[in-house]
Amino acid sequence: MRHSPEDRHKPKDRSRSEDSITSEESIKEDAELIRSALSGRESAFAKLLQKYRRPIYSLALRMLGQEEDAEDTAQEAFIRAFQSLQSCDPQRPFMRWIYKITYNLCIDKYRRRKPFAISLDQTIGEDTLQVELVDSAPAPDEVLGMRDEHRKVIELLYTLPPRYRVVVVLRHQEELSYEAIAEILGLPLGTVKARMHRAHNMLKKRLKRRET
Repeated sequence: MRHSPEDRHKPKDRSRSEDSITSEESIKEDAELIRSALSGRESAFAKLLQKYRRPIYSLALRMLGQEEDAEDTAQEAFIRAFQSLQSCDPQRPFMRWIYKITYNLCIDKYRRRKPFAISLDQTIGEDTLQVELVDSAPAPDEVLGMRDEHRKVIELLYTLPPRYRVVVVLRHQEELSYEAIAEILGLPLGTVKARMHRAHNMLKKRLKRRET
């Protein structure tokens, strides 16, 4: 069920911040769910989906800028995660692993920019993974935390090349550490910081140009 217009402008839910999702307790909880899912309990993976569907949809929306593309990409990310769960290290934050999957899918989508459909009932082996994201996904205004005074910056964010946009999204909107971003993108820490600096400069110049 979608949120009411009033709910869309509530403060961002901090329960899904990096600190809470990558805490020792959360990693242990996710590890148990991963082991259960690998043993055949689809309900365990459903709990992971429930926990991470909002931040995954959020990342996809911020990278792609279109709700339909974000919904498709978020669904595909969970399907890919389910299919490759064996390769996930349960001792590492699940969030970073599935963020990396989502980011790679966003890049593929960005390059193609052609619509594709992902079934909500994706057959995997002999089982069927039920993926439900569209009805429960937060509205774009809630996801992006878009207050009126920030809309110009958000619009300009979508004009940045993906390699710069993603570091801004992960750092300032998803509130991840530089170390986490480097792990997700598979880049050296220095490269991430350099891209952030470059992205800030690009946004400042474009904002100034737009206001003149």
